[in-house]
Amino acid sequence: MQKIMIDLDETICSPTYLEEVNKYMKMDYQYTDIDTYFVEDIIPPLEREKFLDYFYENANVYDHAYVFPEAIEVIRDLCQVYDVYIVSAFVDKRRPKESSIMAKYKYEWILKNMPFIDPKKIILTGSKHMIMCDIKIDDKVGNLKGYGETKLLLDHMHNRKYSFEELESLGIKRVHDWRQIRDILLGSEEV
Repeated sequence: MQKIMIDLDETICSPTYLEEVNKYMKMDYQYTDIDTYFVEDIIPPLEREKFLDYFYENANVYDHAYVFPEAIEVIRDLCQVYDVYIVSAFVDKRRPKESSIMAKYKYEWILKNMPFIDPKKIILTGSKHMIMCDIKIDDKVGNLKGYGETKLLLDHMHNRKYSFEELESLGIKRVHDWRQIRDILLGSEEV
C-alpha cells in the first residue's frame, strides 16, 4: 500500500494566523496582500518580536481554523486506498520553546476533525525532509523536495512565484483544490 504524507496548515485547513495578525496590528489584511509563506512577514520587523510574544502567549489559531472544501472527505476516501499520514511542522526556529504549544493545538485539531486518522499516523515534526513516502501533498515547495513519486502542491499566493517549468523540473504538480487531488489519486486525471 502506498504511503501519503499530507500537510495540515494551508493544505487541509487554514489556521487563523492572519486574523491574529490583524487583531494585533488593528488592521484588515487579506491573504491577497501577502505573497510570502509566513503571514507575520507583513508586520514591520521591529514589531515582529512583540507580535511573536503575543502570539505564543494568547493565540490558538486552530480554534476557528477554516477547513478547505472537500479536504476531510477526500482524505477519508484516500484512507480506503492508501496508507495516509498527516505530517505537520510546528517548530518556529525563532521561538523553539514557545512554539511547542503548536504541536498540542495541531494534534487536538486533527483528532477532533479527522477521527478516522489513527493517532499513530500523526507526525508532528521540526522538518519534513526525512519523511519517506510515495505521495506528498503540501503547500510549500520546500516540503515537496526529496522523496516521493507523486508531489502535489496546493495552490496559494505564497507559492505562485514558481513557474510550471520550475515545478515540473522538481517533479511537482500544482493542484487547485481537493476535488482535483481526488481526481488524480482516486480518479481519472493523470499526474
